[in-house]
Amino acid sequence: MKKLLFAILFSAIFFTLSAKQWTLDECVEYALKNSKTIRTQMENFTADSARVKAAKSVFYPDLSARANTGFSGTPFSQPDTDPTGTILMSLSSGVVIFDGRKNTNRLESAKKLLEQDEFSLEISKKDVISAISRAYISLLYAGENLKNAEQASELAQKQFEYQQVRAEIGSATQLSITQSRAQASRVRYSQTIAQNSFNTALLQIKQLLDLPTTEDFEIVYFETDLTDSSDLSSQDIFEQNKNNFVEIKSARMSVEIADISLSISKAGKIPTLSASAGISTGLNSNSDNTANEQIRDRFSPSIGLSLNIPIVDNKSTKSATIISKTMLNKAKIALETAEQSVRSQIEQLVGDIEAARSRFSAADEQYSAESENMKTIEEMQNLGNITPIDYASQQNNFLSAQSELTQAKYSLMLANKLLEVYLGN
Repeated sequence: MKKLLFAILFSAIFFTLSAKQWTLDECVEYALKNSKTIRTQMENFTADSARVKAAKSVFYPDLSARANTGFSGTPFSQPDTDPTGTILMSLSSGVVIFDGRKNTNRLESAKKLLEQDEFSLEISKKDVISAISRAYISLLYAGENLKNAEQASELAQKQFEYQQVRAEIGSATQLSITQSRAQASRVRYSQTIAQNSFNTALLQIKQLLDLPTTEDFEIVYFETDLTDSSDLSSQDIFEQNKNNFVEIKSARMSVEIADISLSISKAGKIPTLSASAGISTGLNSNSDNTANEQIRDRFSPSIGLSLNIPIVDNKSTKSATIISKTMLNKAKIALETAEQSVRSQIEQLVGDIEAARSRFSAADEQYSAESENMKTIEEMQNLGNITPIDYASQQNNFLSAQSELTQAKYSLMLANKLLEVYLGN
């Protein structure tokens, strides 16, 4: 018996500890850490960081070593002579002195691409946060809606049992019982629909978080101010945050990158000046001198300048310039599109908030009125002054008002949250 009690106690403690409650912030943090999209963006960031280092390296001299060996006078070609072995060794270095800022512009372009990766990463994070917030608040709504449905089902069942008791003492008709039973069945059906909606919302957020469907998942309700009646101006919000939207900053960066690419294309006709230096020496097997003497005697330093002047390039520079101008114009159009898209998105979010506010206010007023009516109906029922049909009708009105208030509340909560996320708060 003691072992059984210990096992039951251990199981209860284990399941209590293993049941994790997830706040919205914890869901967001977990999603950002495990999102495949975010991880892919991080890999792009790593690759473009390496490209910046590669673009910087051309400003420093390179260094290469070379060694060649060979034989001459083999016994097959000259039977009376010994073959001669030679080893030639050299070190060389070179650096570009002037190239019309092509390398400088390539470095600047690589840096801006790296910065643009940061903007793309921020956009991806906002998308993840928005998706998690939407799923989390939808689950909150589904949970409260299910709770309301369960309470309504209990109330309808009690009403049905109450009519059965009255029928036993001859105070209720068969019609009252059948009406109460039908009302209880309708409410139980609504509870089933609410349970299915809750299960779907729970599955959705688990899938977004890449969690096993069998894992225990509980959410924590959070309070938010739904009484704020301050006026929102989409124009003011846009102007105040215009320079902070990553979508616009990314589009501007694309214009700058395209402009740099145009400069690189135009520089195709500019001469390139390079400097080089090197040393070389060698060894010969038939020499009477020692290896150190040969290396010293054959030591040969060199230094030089090289000027490359493009004369005819089969219009490659002209073609590249035309293409770069086209890409620059497209980038400017994309910037205009991004600004318009952000403006439209803000207008939509502000419009959603205003609509949700008015809906919540009307639903709250309706719920208060139906609650008062419900109290009156219950008092009349206790006095036996109302029929089951009238009671069921008022109950349906009350449940409808309750459902509408719940939906309006979470619609407003979601609208506020999405604007907050979009503004980067």
